[in-house]
Amino acid sequence: MITAYVTMLVDNMGLEAENTVTSLEVEAKEKLKTIHYDILHIHGCWRSSSAKVFRNAIKEGCRVVLSPYGQLEPWITDENYWKEKLPKKILFQRHLVEAAYAVIIQGRMEEDCMKKLGWNRRLEIIRNPVITHSITPSTMARKVYAVYRKVLDSNTLELMTEHTLQTMRCLIKAGITRDARWVTEDLSELGDSEQWRRLLIYAHTEHISPIILRGITILGYQVQEIDMEKISYYLPDHFETPKSVQEIIGLQFATENERLLATFKQIRKLIQRKQLTISHLCELDRELREHDVDEDHLCETLKEARLYKTGCRMMQLMKDWTGFDEGFMPIPPLDDKTTRLLSQQIHNHQKI
Repeated sequence: MITAYVTMLVDNMGLEAENTVTSLEVEAKEKLKTIHYDILHIHGCWRSSSAKVFRNAIKEGCRVVLSPYGQLEPWITDENYWKEKLPKKILFQRHLVEAAYAVIIQGRMEEDCMKKLGWNRRLEIIRNPVITHSITPSTMARKVYAVYRKVLDSNTLELMTEHTLQTMRCLIKAGITRDARWVTEDLSELGDSEQWRRLLIYAHTEHISPIILRGITILGYQVQEIDMEKISYYLPDHFETPKSVQEIIGLQFATENERLLATFKQIRKLIQRKQLTISHLCELDRELREHDVDEDHLCETLKEARLYKTGCRMMQLMKDWTGFDEGFMPIPPLDDKTTRLLSQQIHNHQKI
């Protein structure tokens, strides 16, 4: 049945996606190593070879979609449970399900089973035309492709090239300064609509779209518009939409230094809660560019509040992420292990 389903899926996918099918572990590993695949779709879930191929796919930066075909329902898992199913569950099965970007299930009964297991909330119901006439093969293939698209539109920062990241940094800088002359890097066009799509989706999910779109206009890029209301993507189970620091601390401060001190205190809280995002860096970048600061007084105040190193690390993070210029830094940047961990925290904000 699985063979018939996969054949039907590939035949009806058409030109939407380039598919390679194999049931051999060695061949799968070799292909993953030599060809860059965006997605590995595993069909079935109790073969140890699937787990081995899964591990190779993760190493190669390939995202995984899983179709269990009801094989995780109780009447299947109870068969030979102690000798076979339990050891496999401990060794690889649960981790495979948890790490999959999406799990394609084939009906409400299987959905109830998966929800009771609680291993993965990213469930997509697509009926199987091999066993039911309630869906056509073409509709099934179209829905599976939509899942693939959703997977690739999730955590897009992870899929950006170095050139795209550099372009994003320059767009942020241009968007904040509102002047192309501040951007000194010699940037070439991305030339890849998929990379532009990833950049724009990331900007939308991290609430920096106005800055990025302004930067695109200022630097003169021609980018196809994307209707974000029609884009679907997965977010981590405990994802929190970033709130601006200004929204939390308010605007009632006697001096700019007092407001900056309150800003750094809130940033420390965000760091402690692992909620620091690129939007907070953009906010601080704009704050420091647009307002005069008594640098000596701020420096002493941060030291008294035990926030000096936090402030120095924020200078480095802004330099790396938003192109913040050292001439605007009230305190020197600090690039140490903690700074790199904070950068990784920003990287992992949407990590599944």
